[in-house]
Amino acid sequence: MSRWIAGVCVVILAGAGLAIVKVQALGSAGDSWLIILWLSWIAAVVWTLTRPSFSILFAAVMAAMLLFVIVPATDAQLFGLTTIAGNNYSGGIVRALEIATLAQCGMLAGAIVARTFWPVPGLVTLSPQLSPSRLDRAARWSVCVGVLAVIALSALGGASLRNFFVYTTANGYGTFARETTGYLGYTVALQSVAGLALVLLPLRWGCGGSSRWPGVLFASVATFVLLGGGQRGRFFAVALAACLVYLKTSTRSRAPRRLVVVGVLVLVVFGGLVGVARGAADSRQITVRTVVTASIGSGNDLFLPLAGLASTVPSQIPYLGGTSYVEAAVFLAPRGLWTSKPEGAIVQVTAVMDPGNSGLAFPEFGEMYANFGLPGVMIGSLLLGALIELISRRFARATTLQEAVFAAVCGAVLLDIFTRGAVAPMITSFAGLLAVTAVVCRRRSRVLAETPSPVLSRSPGTGKSRHSVTP
Repeated sequence: MSRWIAGVCVVILAGAGLAIVKVQALGSAGDSWLIILWLSWIAAVVWTLTRPSFSILFAAVMAAMLLFVIVPATDAQLFGLTTIAGNNYSGGIVRALEIATLAQCGMLAGAIVARTFWPVPGLVTLSPQLSPSRLDRAARWSVCVGVLAVIALSALGGASLRNFFVYTTANGYGTFARETTGYLGYTVALQSVAGLALVLLPLRWGCGGSSRWPGVLFASVATFVLLGGGQRGRFFAVALAACLVYLKTSTRSRAPRRLVVVGVLVLVVFGGLVGVARGAADSRQITVRTVVTASIGSGNDLFLPLAGLASTVPSQIPYLGGTSYVEAAVFLAPRGLWTSKPEGAIVQVTAVMDPGNSGLAFPEFGEMYANFGLPGVMIGSLLLGALIELISRRFARATTLQEAVFAAVCGAVLLDIFTRGAVAPMITSFAGLLAVTAVVCRRRSRVLAETPSPVLSRSPGTGKSRHSVTP
């Protein structure tokens, strides 16, 4: 089967090569790269769906690649839709197509190499016996930290607390951030701690009983904290981690491939609803058109910002040479303790390509290009594809709940980093969630520790039943 799939991929890539020769004869380099991009993505999807052990993380990356990069790239190349947030990036379209194609091929190659040397086993499911009170306590504390972080951001930054809930403001998304003054990024990192309540929800629900509803309440408050400001990425990352935990511990047989399809549809619909609801008060009409546009329209277009990056680096700004990655080691330091802390290399690049500060973002392979050019895209994407598969392998073969939960959270955060292309600020944004997950998943933590299960036995000579406990 593996040889057959490899043959199909070779045929697809060979067909792409022939198509390129033909299109280049017509003088259209952009069309050539677009054809290769589509064919390499199709090869990746075929390879992903036909593996004996299915990688949800790699499939999710391919879905994000389609929705946020390939579809906008097709619109830009074939229909001339090259303007976003008032910026026309037509001059960088061809180079952006080249970058995206190299990234797509690199990720597929990295995933194949990783599976060749470290095969991914079938999903090992777990049936943990956990303490509901411990799970509720952990969820309660995480939600309290998240809520207090929102209050602290309002109190220290001077923004009105009622404007945090963006869906009831007149000006919509960004109102609370525009009112906030000062450097308070650590409060945003603490808000992500609330995501632990959502990650623990499948485990709490699996404990059964009528007392499961406190876990639902804590998860609802966590959703308010993560979605209240209008940012969808943090919530989707946490929701993906929760789905992975559910898949790992569910007693019901689930088809992972079907779950991915359903998940993509939910992402499009729910993401579109949030996108419409967080808009200005006069533009919140929910229709099929507005929902689809808000989900896969300019608000989630990662390709045109990539084209803007390609037209800015290195023509206006030289390659960063790894600076933005080194910053990940120092970004966790609060600016209150380090007053001369730099703004960040990627922020400076974005300011040049988007003077209006419209909040544009490009994929992670855009950051690879900004640092090391096209060789960096190829090598970095190769490593990224391998890393995704290795995390999937760690999750699939995990025999302890602690290992599975930590792998699920790391994989979900990696997916969000892929769609936002700024490692240092993204790791800082998720620092709270990663730290609290590491604490909960450590070996001595009692939150995810197995509880003894009662066993019914009979007392000798009496015939009466009694409960004993098996460790």
